[in-house]
Amino acid sequence: MTSRGWRAYAILAVLSLSLYQVIPDGAWRTTLSVAIGYLAAAATVAGSRRLKPVDRLPWWLFAGGMACNSSGTLAVAAGWSDVLYLAFYPAVALGLALLIRRQYSRSRRAALVDAATITAGLGLLAWVYAIEPALADPDISPLVRMIRVSYPLGDLILIALTVLLIRNGVRNQWTPRGIALSLLIFLAGDMIWLVVGTLGLDVTGDPHIGRVIDTVYLSSFAIFGYAARRSGDTLLEEPAGAPARSGIPLMLTLAAALLVAPAVLLAELIDGTIDNGLAIAVGCTVMSLLVVTRMFQLLRHSERQALVVRELSRRDELTGLPNRRAWVDELPQVLERARLLGEPVSIGMIDLDHFKLYNDRFGHPGGDRLLKEASAAWSGALRRSDILARYGGEEFIVLLPGADLTQASMVLERVRGVTPGGETFSAGLATWDTRETPDDLIARADAALYQAKATGRDRIVGASDPGPTPAPEVVSA
Repeated sequence: MTSRGWRAYAILAVLSLSLYQVIPDGAWRTTLSVAIGYLAAAATVAGSRRLKPVDRLPWWLFAGGMACNSSGTLAVAAGWSDVLYLAFYPAVALGLALLIRRQYSRSRRAALVDAATITAGLGLLAWVYAIEPALADPDISPLVRMIRVSYPLGDLILIALTVLLIRNGVRNQWTPRGIALSLLIFLAGDMIWLVVGTLGLDVTGDPHIGRVIDTVYLSSFAIFGYAARRSGDTLLEEPAGAPARSGIPLMLTLAAALLVAPAVLLAELIDGTIDNGLAIAVGCTVMSLLVVTRMFQLLRHSERQALVVRELSRRDELTGLPNRRAWVDELPQVLERARLLGEPVSIGMIDLDHFKLYNDRFGHPGGDRLLKEASAAWSGALRRSDILARYGGEEFIVLLPGADLTQASMVLERVRGVTPGGETFSAGLATWDTRETPDDLIARADAALYQAKATGRDRIVGASDPGPTPAPEVVSA
């Protein structure tokens, strides 16, 4: 259906709902009510036509559920109205389950806990004010008892699936939110029926109450039909591993669900008798366990996020190598281990020759590409125990455990030979004397690098042992 067609549907739905408010009770009003439901079902089917046949089933189920529920008005005289009304729940529940299955991932288990918490809170309300009274009523037949219980159970299933749909949905999508809005309005209609029944109000004696409830249901169907306008939204998925999102509305909803049990208990205390003590205790226990589970999930998520942030803070964004902070943190540990084992340790400072001229010639993107290619090539030429890091700009530093000056120079010669693009580098080497501090060791390697650049570049210079007047020596050129 085109955009013009959807605008026409929206206008027709609004006009029909407005007309429904003024038409007197009778056949015309009933016909209009059924027509609005059928119109929403037809719009839902039309919206799904843009999908592949295999992806249309959820929307056909939605349309079938709305059509059955709307037809229930016509079957009141025949006694089949409840069958048609109740058919709405399994049809829509199955459609929601199919949409959720496409979006669900292990990383979104938090959404399942949230849905269970909200459903448990509302389930306690449903038990106290709808299910338990129907089961305990001796004046109704088993069939009527089963029908009365089926409505709140169907509501609870739809609530759980609606929360899952919203929590698993993609950000800023109209369709999942439109479906959720429609179902919440529908459930509000069921809630009004529950309140009316609890208060003992006579709907038949006051047509205004019945008209309001009918309008709530019909508005729900009209919104559902319009939500099908962008049915393809439900095929989109967030990147794998995206966490379920939380926000203030969700937190408030969860808090309200947790307060249901104390509120019910307080209401019964005010009434003078605690008739549902066991149900309240079970509800509190279930919700407490769910809250603990959610807290555990949040803790695990926070720990994972902290690890990711720590890793990002220790990695160079451009090359993917450890950054200066990570390398400097690692150096004292390697030196201490070398002290205990009696092994040599060397470090090398590497500087790409004439990198600023390269940047001027090829631009910053070209310079970035050279840095990435060089770091990858050098990493492949180093030993597995060596640690290469980006020290800053075009400078790199490498830690060479178990290597004296001669062995370290051989490793850097191999590294120098794989420098990409015909480029060269200068390097300064220093071997730890077991007494100097990490900063002094780095300073000696840096001084040797300076000598390598001052004596012609494209060479490796080894620093002499620390002394009053250290004299660098050219290892290779």
